[in-house]
Amino acid sequence: MSRKYLDILKARGAFQCVECGKCVAMCPMAETSPGFSRVKSPRGVVQQALRGMDDMPGVESCLQCRSCSQTCPAGVDVAGLIADLRRLQARAQLSLCSSCGAPLLPADAGRYLEGAVNAGFEGEIVYASLCPACRRRAYIRNNS
Repeated sequence: MSRKYLDILKARGAFQCVECGKCVAMCPMAETSPGFSRVKSPRGVVQQALRGMDDMPGVESCLQCRSCSQTCPAGVDVAGLIADLRRLQARAQLSLCSSCGAPLLPADAGRYLEGAVNAGFEGEIVYASLCPACRRRAYIRNNS
């Protein structure tokens, strides 16, 4: 493992993970990501990262909703860890936010949204071109 990789693990508290599974219970990837399993789960990503694995499918599928980080009783910032690992994995093909350039929705989530629209979802998916942080800001701005 590189020094940078270890620094990310320490900064995000990955070594504190007790594998309780609360992050998995809160994760919306189970609904949006086909083939969701322990390997793609937040807990799986943390464990794979601690083992120094290079190929972590959960990194590319994460929606960055931060539910895992907010739920973790050990204080592991799983969403932050995944965001950092995305930057390290050059192969992650993610669309970028039209507002700030941050990674947007993973391909799995984009296909899920397309399916919802095609299945008769009424309304517009206005915020789909924005990353989670820009989506929150736009929502607050438009609904305050």
